[in-house]
Amino acid sequence: MVKITLFEKSDSEELLKYINKVSLQTNNLGIDHQEIPSIFNLEKINLLNDNLEASVSFVAKDDKSTKIVGLAQVSRKLRIRYRNQAELAISVDKKYWNQHIGSKLIETCLDQATNKWQIDGIYLKVLSDNSRAINLYQKYGFKTIGNLPILLTIDGHNKPGKLMFKNLQK
Repeated sequence: MVKITLFEKSDSEELLKYINKVSLQTNNLGIDHQEIPSIFNLEKINLLNDNLEASVSFVAKDDKSTKIVGLAQVSRKLRIRYRNQAELAISVDKKYWNQHIGSKLIETCLDQATNKWQIDGIYLKVLSDNSRAINLYQKYGFKTIGNLPILLTIDGHNKPGKLMFKNLQK
């Protein structure tokens, strides 16, 4: 069983382990494993939920081990002209794929965006060949609204992506 919770500072060490592990499992992330020490450290991770109006991170924890097995973040700019939109990012430990953890994380982020922030739309970017993720996002009403000729550069090769959007207006 997996439980979705708001990231807490007490989760920082476990989250750093998770980020290191997942960065070795897939090329679908926007961070390369070798960049982690310069981008993520305990001090920076501790700041993740310091401004809940701008960015909220949720973690999926395995009930048995309390190990973090998934991460999702919904973020937005607080400038007046950008406040009604947000961006979603999500990852799940490969060992835990096909257990509906991604779905639970998306539902939690959509609840944050809709009911707490009352925003009108949410965006995400995904690699064009990541059909598993694209299918999941489509299940939640995200539509492809554009193609990105270069989303990521992986091992020296440019990889295209898709820009997806979900309208949250009631």
